[in-house]
Amino acid sequence: APEVAGISHFLEHLFFKGTPTRPARQIMEAIEMRGGQMNAFTSREYTCLYAKTLDRDIGVAIDVLSDILKNPTYDDLDKERNVILEEIATIIDTPDEYIHDVLGETVWPDHPLGRPISGYEESVSATHIEHIRAYKESWYRPKQMAVVIVGNIEFEPVLRLVREAFGSIATGETPPHTGMPEFSFTMNVLERDIAQNHLALAFPGTAVTAEGRYRYDLLSSIFGGGSTSRLFDTIREKEGLAYAIYSYNSPYLRTGTLGVYAGVGHENLDKTVRLVFEEARKLQDTLVNADELDGNRQQLKGGLLMALESTFNRMSRMARAWMFFGRIVPVSEILEGIDSVSASEIQKLAQESLNPQTCAGAVLGPLPANGFALPV
Repeated sequence: APEVAGISHFLEHLFFKGTPTRPARQIMEAIEMRGGQMNAFTSREYTCLYAKTLDRDIGVAIDVLSDILKNPTYDDLDKERNVILEEIATIIDTPDEYIHDVLGETVWPDHPLGRPISGYEESVSATHIEHIRAYKESWYRPKQMAVVIVGNIEFEPVLRLVREAFGSIATGETPPHTGMPEFSFTMNVLERDIAQNHLALAFPGTAVTAEGRYRYDLLSSIFGGGSTSRLFDTIREKEGLAYAIYSYNSPYLRTGTLGVYAGVGHENLDKTVRLVFEEARKLQDTLVNADELDGNRQQLKGGLLMALESTFNRMSRMARAWMFFGRIVPVSEILEGIDSVSASEIQKLAQESLNPQTCAGAVLGPLPANGFALPV
């Protein structure tokens, strides 16, 4: 809810502040003094608590993670509140990061998905221990959790450890999720005395499980996904207007966005926006040729396969698949999905999505004297 925006992130911090049997320092020592790593992150739809250890220490990792999840004492709440307020201030002072929070609020102004993960100064300041306890007891239930372990393990012994460690968590129903996010096609302009204008645009995307989801990955890759993409080639290489220019696909449980970001001088803002939509029109008017389409397919598939060399990425991929699909999606299925997308599907998606009329946006910086508007 708006009055406790950021509470998932606040709770993530508090998990590490101690349990009845382990003060905060002992939590970290249990992992780090064995050469391991322990941390957490909160996204717009889930929180991940994780540890990475040698295979011989898997029992310690399971024990510590279950302890902080089941038995947080919420020590140093006010100190950690201040840490989070400083984190929020850091984000606000980092315009190329803050602009994405501004864009989220612009796209989904009345939905939790649009609120900053860290919350607001007002909501974090007003969140108290009663809110946190109630929130944790309501949402952190077994039906909402996945335990994922990747590495040199034997399944049955590790499963016994997991059952012993996590099996005592109370079951029960969780509250209903908030309704469907509705896309708001508006512009949000924040003037700030900084060196650049930071531009973020959002077009309607897709849910993470939707049929045809791979079209969005390929369209984003072709449009602005890397150093060989059209936006990079035109806006950075040919015109020299921006150092950072890219597009991205952000799918969520029930919706998603195709996004574009650019950091440009205020005198180049209008030209950059015009060029973004010119490149979009080219995708709408002309089929992507076979070489460009195949090159972007290989880029997506190669990135996926190389990411699997990291146990952290394997863990994250499996956890997300279990949460969203209820199963571990085989890599072969993803590769086939990418290969199945045709040039005509890319063109049709560009025609449906990449238009000024189906665009939300945010600008942060020293605006041009004549203001700012999307091209008609």
